[in-house]
Amino acid sequence: RIAYMGPPSSFTHQAAIKHFGQSCEYLAKDSIADVFRAVAKSDVSYGVAPVENSNEGMVTHTLDMFIDADVQICAEVLLDIHHHLLSRSTLDKIRTVYSHPMGFAQCRRWLAANVPRARLADVYSTAYAAECAARQPHSAAVAGELAAQMFELNMLARCIEDYTRNVTRFLVIGTAMPPRARTCKTSLLFSIKDRP
Repeated sequence: RIAYMGPPSSFTHQAAIKHFGQSCEYLAKDSIADVFRAVAKSDVSYGVAPVENSNEGMVTHTLDMFIDADVQICAEVLLDIHHHLLSRSTLDKIRTVYSHPMGFAQCRRWLAANVPRARLADVYSTAYAAECAARQPHSAAVAGELAAQMFELNMLARCIEDYTRNVTRFLVIGTAMPPRARTCKTSLLFSIKDRP
């Protein structure tokens, strides 16, 4: 049983599938904190959470959770992030575009050039953005290919991210220390007094 943040088809779900394969039971959680709690309580074997994006930087909430949860980093997953404009409408009829704030941040220039009059509506995940676009006419989502398949949306434009080398690093967390390998990484978490 693997916990991940977001509804099915989110990028975190895709990272979990990339690491563990199709044969696991995947449990969607509403937040990064919920993923950490599920792992710490042993409700699941592992959890997957985003920690860093090559364009937008660190996911500080993930780092903060290591202070409160008794979990270990077991592995990391690197996932190339490609955003697409998904809709059941045509590009000229799009009035609202849904996405996660990070999705919008990674596609600013394309959106400004191609849908300048559309309202950009923040939602909690790119997968939920696709669900919104599937339900509402004249709307679209900035989301991944798995979301297009799941919600039967057309790809109006592929790979609309401003920078083609867009990678997110995800952490696989568990309660047991993983066995040593030849290519291990070590992460240190510490605090210091707030003074120069």
